[in-house]
Amino acid sequence: MFLNISYISKVNLGALNGSEGMGGNITPIKKIIDNQGEEYAYISGQAERRYLKETLAQLGERITGVNENGEPNFLEFNGEIYDKKKTKIENKQLMFKEFCDLDLFGYMLPNGGRRWSPVKVAPMVSIHPYKGEYDYLTRKQYVADESKKSGNIVQIEIDTLNYMRGNIIVDADKIGNEINEYTYEITPILSQEEKKNRINKLIDAIRYFNGGAKQARNLEDISPKFVVAAKQKTGNPFLLNIIYVDNYNNLDYQAIIDEIKDNEAIIDDITIGISCNIFKNETAIKEAFNEAGIKITTVTEALNILKVGVE
Repeated sequence: MFLNISYISKVNLGALNGSEGMGGNITPIKKIIDNQGEEYAYISGQAERRYLKETLAQLGERITGVNENGEPNFLEFNGEIYDKKKTKIENKQLMFKEFCDLDLFGYMLPNGGRRWSPVKVAPMVSIHPYKGEYDYLTRKQYVADESKKSGNIVQIEIDTLNYMRGNIIVDADKIGNEINEYTYEITPILSQEEKKNRINKLIDAIRYFNGGAKQARNLEDISPKFVVAAKQKTGNPFLLNIIYVDNYNNLDYQAIIDEIKDNEAIIDDITIGISCNIFKNETAIKEAFNEAGIKITTVTEALNILKVGVE
């Protein structure tokens, strides 16, 4: 079973993913350019996965660190996990149980061993073009004479009053299991109860998704404000290129309905979630999905259909 989460986040004013410096006192954000020459802000898949890990940590889950040699740091479990007397399964049982990120996001260990990530993320991309706006800050410089205070003015690129679309696919059957990449043989690592809890905590992390660059100055909320939550037979993110919001803050709901209908063969269950005051045509959105026979509710309730053992 695959869990498909297509969503929209609302950006007020943020620099959610910094890019390489362009010289001078300008700090750019990551952007891509379409075939018309328009620039769009985006959050890379690497950054998004990092933000998900940090959100899981905020929710009480343990994630791995990196030591000074660039190797995984298993904290107080280092001695046990790196113990060569233990079997591979014993090591993996301890790794998977204690560190959710190794199970959910995969790994490649320097001394051998790797795991494909059951969680696939699409980079979040702004729906409307970057407007070329900047914020400013001052980097103070120390001077011995206080009467000659000085500092460098720094420009920070910011994305403003925009929407970002994203997509996450979860291969739920791989969570808590070891999958042989050649034979596809499945070896259970965690108990069914542990697997259930891990999937449910991941869904909570997506619901309360927290992260982004420059948060000390430009605190931003990147959690989903509109979500299509589906259980399906394949891992196809069929709404990835469909979601659109026009220049008047109207969501194109008909395109979503049409695409859902066109993919009914692979969909086992689907629910729409929407927050208030995000789209101008909010009432029309709810009416259209109800008329199409597609359940529409809050974001939390929509994501809860993906949880295991939760009605």
